[in-house]
Amino acid sequence: MGIFKKPKYEETETDKQIKRQLADEEKDRIKKETKRKEYNKRVAKGMVGSRSMFTKAGGKGFYDDEGNTYS
Repeated sequence: MGIFKKPKYEETETDKQIKRQLADEEKDRIKKETKRKEYNKRVAKGMVGSRSMFTKAGGKGFYDDEGNTYS
């Protein structure tokens, strides 16, 4: 009964490229999400931001380049 058999699906090069592109996009999305979570943790701890002790916004900040501390 070979007449009624469906032909087997063969993956084309375009399909392979689409799968690769989707996998790359998923990796990038995961990487960005982990970066964002890490940044949010640092902001919550006060290590990053305009009021952080270690920023140099508006002046030299807590530490200057020579290693002197300001109080």
